[in-house]
Amino acid sequence: MKDAIKVGLIGLGTVGGGVARILIENEDSLGRRAGIPVKLAKINTLVLKNPLPYPLADGVLTSDIKDLVENPEIDIVVECIGGVGAALDFARRALGNGKHFVTSNKELIAKYGPELTEIAKSNGVNLYFEASVCGGIPIIHGLKNNLASDNIRKLFGILNGTTNYILDKMTREGAEFADALAEAQKLGYAEQNPTNDVDAFDAAYKLSILAGLAFHSSFKFDQIHFEGIRSISASDIAYAKSLGYAIKLIATGVDCGEKGVQLRVHPTMVPLEHPLANISGAFNAVFVEGDYIGQAMFYGPGAGMLPTASAVVGDIVDIAMTHELTHSHPSMLTNFGPREVLPMGLVESEYYLRLSVADKPGVLAKIASVCGEFGVSLKSVDQPEAEGGLAELILVTHPVLEKSMQEALAKMRGLDVVMKVESLIRVGLA
Repeated sequence: MKDAIKVGLIGLGTVGGGVARILIENEDSLGRRAGIPVKLAKINTLVLKNPLPYPLADGVLTSDIKDLVENPEIDIVVECIGGVGAALDFARRALGNGKHFVTSNKELIAKYGPELTEIAKSNGVNLYFEASVCGGIPIIHGLKNNLASDNIRKLFGILNGTTNYILDKMTREGAEFADALAEAQKLGYAEQNPTNDVDAFDAAYKLSILAGLAFHSSFKFDQIHFEGIRSISASDIAYAKSLGYAIKLIATGVDCGEKGVQLRVHPTMVPLEHPLANISGAFNAVFVEGDYIGQAMFYGPGAGMLPTASAVVGDIVDIAMTHELTHSHPSMLTNFGPREVLPMGLVESEYYLRLSVADKPGVLAKIASVCGEFGVSLKSVDQPEAEGGLAELILVTHPVLEKSMQEALAKMRGLDVVMKVESLIRVGLA
């Protein structure tokens, strides 16, 4: 019987610093909850804040990663550096050396989760990643444990707090994207290079993880369709509101049975009466539908030092509570086999289309003719006041395949009366 669980921490940045703080400040309480003392024994970091806001014992800091991944005294290795270069190497080495591994790294789990799970199982240890999705919201635990008896059919998520903050500011204040992004950067919600957030890479990584757990499957990440919010304008948000919708960056997963699984992230017009339409600021939410639970929503802070660090430490305590087990935790057994992702062209949706067109007779007839050619049925048409020889057309379609919509759009772009396709946004939740 061990006298303590010893933790090795890789990275002392925002999340890693929060993990160290909680482990040190809350050591006594964590030990009581786990039933065994939990000690922060080693920290490997390239950047050290000086001074640290908490005391470290002599010998805790180390520049040699072997002091964690190959140290027989270390029971749990915690990775908080991000990326898939060094982090992947450290994960493989730690798990291969029989150490439990906890990470907040969504890219690592999205791309290499199945491989790392197999290494963990082969070595009788656990791979935990609660903090990789939605920060402090216990959605991973919810899908693996609380909803294990259910058959989840659909999930819809606001998985990126930065984009939700930007879209919320645009909605509340009528701001344009560039101004809302600048404000998000000023407040620290967005990085100076915001690509990972605003171009939806971050949300796609998280969707891959959630869908794997929800649908007991694994997927090729490069099959997930994702697009960001750079093209959304204040005009689109205003038109959406007038039609009874809010624009959100929605991650969608739908189990389509033998056809495969829908996995897509893109701006979506969400009905105002739906709970996801009212998620404000930098918060996250995941809405699930199952055979037995019906509908349920997980909601809370999706990022930040302490909410994310709290989820990491929760995984550490979970492992510590079951430290006497000599095999991998059963909740790891989630990837039941690979499944195909339904090609985006075969996804059916309603669409909102905003066009800049010439202000002259016959324009609508030409556009309607193209729609008819490709089987795109129009649900509504609105033409605000024209100005300077140009007019805007706001079209909303009935459900149609993405392939047909894109073919119609390509032909519209070639019409002499269409000056520009301003926006194409999917409408409603699948």
